[in-house]
Amino acid sequence: MKNKKESNIRNISIILIPVLIILSMILYYQKSPFWFNPAVIGFWLLFDNISYSQNNKTTLDLIINKNYKKFFDLYFLLILLAVFIEGTGSLLLQLWSYPKLWSFQPLSKLIIINIIGYLFYPFIFMSFKEMYSFLLSIFKNNIISITLATLLSIIIWEIPNNSSIDWIYKVPFINLEIVNINIFIITTWFFLILIPIYIYKYLNIKS
Repeated sequence: MKNKKESNIRNISIILIPVLIILSMILYYQKSPFWFNPAVIGFWLLFDNISYSQNNKTTLDLIINKNYKKFFDLYFLLILLAVFIEGTGSLLLQLWSYPKLWSFQPLSKLIIINIIGYLFYPFIFMSFKEMYSFLLSIFKNNIISITLATLLSIIIWEIPNNSSIDWIYKVPFINLEIVNINIFIITTWFFLILIPIYIYKYLNIKS
């Protein structure tokens, strides 16, 4: 019975992947501030199922196996990570900004949009971890897997931003760029992959 239930949830999650990604694209072209939200869940489910295909235990398995406490512990720590990253990088150091997002008025609407965005933020970290787990199961090497996960994440999230410019970087003193992405920003992506991995390990969530 458990296997049937797991299979049903997995099948539903696979169906949701293209639905959520297409929905994100529609919202983006409609200039909706919420386009990012279905995208992060779609890519999480994508890499969760890819990782699962290699017989890894995944984040979705926490929900399937009703390990809700561990899932919400993970979710909470990943939200704290999101707040730290945005608070430090965007607000304190002003290394990047969101001109399209921050143009929404009135202020109350902007605050609600940001709160909703933070609620979806953990799923992008989950996708990074599952991407890494899948690559590790293939290459059996931490450094190679982290490097490839970093490059793949940059391809998915940063390179399209070269055209859409939903976020703009303002990195002082460092002008070197690769495919129009500042080398400092590329370096920080390693930490965006690494830190969620260590949070999973801290919570003893095994792949």
